[in-house]
Formats: sequence, structure tokens, C-alpha cells
Amino acid sequence: MRSPFSNKSLSQVGVYGISVATDLDLIPHLPPRSGAPDLHVVAAEGPAELANQDPFYSSPTRDPDAVPAIRLYRAEGRFVARFIDAATFSIGPERIEYLLHDDTYAYALELWLLGTVLAFWLEWQGVPALHASAVALDNGAVGFLASKQGGKSTLATSLLQREHSLLTDDLLPLGVVGDGIRGRPGYPQMRMWPAHARHFVDNPDALRRSHPYTDKRRVPIGPNGLGTFCDNVRPLQALYLPERTDKASIQIQPVAPTGALQAALRHSFLPRLVEAASWQAHRLNALAQLVEKVPVRRLTYPEGVEHLPRVADAILDAEA
Repeated sequence: MRSPFSNKSLSQVGVYGISVATDLDLIPHLPPRSGAPDLHVVAAEGPAELANQDPFYSSPTRDPDAVPAIRLYRAEGRFVARFIDAATFSIGPERIEYLLHDDTYAYALELWLLGTVLAFWLEWQGVPALHASAVALDNGAVGFLASKQGGKSTLATSLLQREHSLLTDDLLPLGVVGDGIRGRPGYPQMRMWPAHARHFVDNPDALRRSHPYTDKRRVPIGPNGLGTFCDNVRPLQALYLPERTDKASIQIQPVAPTGALQAALRHSFLPRLVEAASWQAHRLNALAQLVEKVPVRRLTYPEGVEHLPRVADAILDAEA
């Protein structure tokens, strides 16, 4: 069964620093690319051959029928990711094929692809991915490491309001280039709860939902949306660990290398899957280089969006 989003022709777009040729009609408007693509993402002709093997990874999160949210298999130079019993992605070094098993999950193909699937593919190619948002500044980019509802998107948005550009929201791929670390661009969209979005856009309830079963909204970035998007790889000049408090003061303090490495590991995008695939040594080495070359700062700031302008000022002063 092919995805209802599938087109006959391929479009070539950029995401996470790579060029992707795909037959999926993705909701975020990804910037166009030309030349030879790094990766093809296309509908599969049929199910992946797994020879009845057991998965080498099954996630602890399960659906109401106790089916793991994701299972990973190895299959002759490829990996196969099965999301519950709804869809399968066969992941190769130059080609990813998807197969939808349950039409009610058609909306999730894009979410799985732009999240777990491409993050896993990047890690396979030696590009570690962090759970972070990042904003391009004049001379580089700053990232905000946090888990869900940890404040990374609202902090990024506060800098967009100061005419800086979004580099990525939620998933930050890292490139080690010479003596520096580069942050790769994601795609021109953020996801926000209406309570947060209404402080940045006029009518958040009119925005498209992230998926049918959430109230979280897609906030487009760029023309006819919020702020601007940076489509270029940028040198990473600092990482912030946000921490909301009940105090009025704003503090930015350096984090020691050991604590910085622990935070980077904790906020890896796919820590369990990377470990299951036996890539943790490469990831550890890459993140050790990250905290050696990029300052990590702890940002404590008062709860409440009304304080975000002051927080943005403090960040920009620290990076001036």
C-alpha cells in the first residue's frame, strides 16, 4: 500500500544539511535543492524481507495492545524500522523506502520521517543529533538543549522576535569540521502549544495541528509565518541548558566539561537506538569534541513568557 501523500514525480528538498529526493508531499515547505541528492525517500514496492528475525531493539513505550512503538531490525546492509504495526521504513545508506500498513496513520509518516528515521540515518552516517532548538546569530548559532516542554522552542522564538533566524527546532544535527562544530539547518516550522503560540502569532487556533490527536500547532517560519529561517550550516558558538525558576533574576553560568558532556549525552535525540546499534562510542567521541570546542552555559530565568524579552537580551549580551 502506498502513502496517500505519494506523488508520481520526485521533489528535491533540503533538510538537516542533506539533499533529499522524495515522493512524499511534506507539510513543512522545505527549501528546494538541485544536483545529485544525498538520499532518496520513496514508497516501497512491497514489504521488507526480515526472514522472521527478532528485532535487535524494541522500545519500552507500547500501544494499548502492547505493541512496541518502534522495533528495529537488521537486513543485509540496511535497517528496518517498524512503527507499531502502522508503517515500516527500510533504511539504507542512499535510499529509504516507506510502506504504510494502516491508513489511519498516514498523518504520521512525515512525523516519523523528519524525526526518528532521519535522525537514525544521520547517526548511521556519523552525524550526531541533539534534542535541541537553535537560532542563527550574526556570527554563528546558539542552541538550547531541553526535553519536551523544557523551554527550548519559546527561547528560540524570543530570539526570532529580535530578527534572528531559526536554524532548527527540536532536532539539531552536528557536523565536526576542522576545529569547529557546525549546526545543520532543520526545516522552517516550529511546533507550539496554543498557550505559548498566542504570545507570538495572532490566531494560534487557526494554525494546523501537528497531527489529528494533539492540540499542538504547526507554526510556519518565513514568509506568511513567524520570523525567518536560516537554510545554511552555521558554526555553533554556544549551547544553553535552560532552567526556569521562581526567581526574578536571570543568570548565565558556564558548565564544567564533565557536566556539559553529561548534558549532551542526556539530550541526545536517539540515545537508546544509538546504543542498540552499537554506535555509542562514536557518539561519545563526537560529543566530547563538542563540549571541548563549544561553551555550554546554564541559563536560569523566571517562569512566564512576559520575561522572555529580558532573557533574549541576556543571551544576546552573552554572545556579543
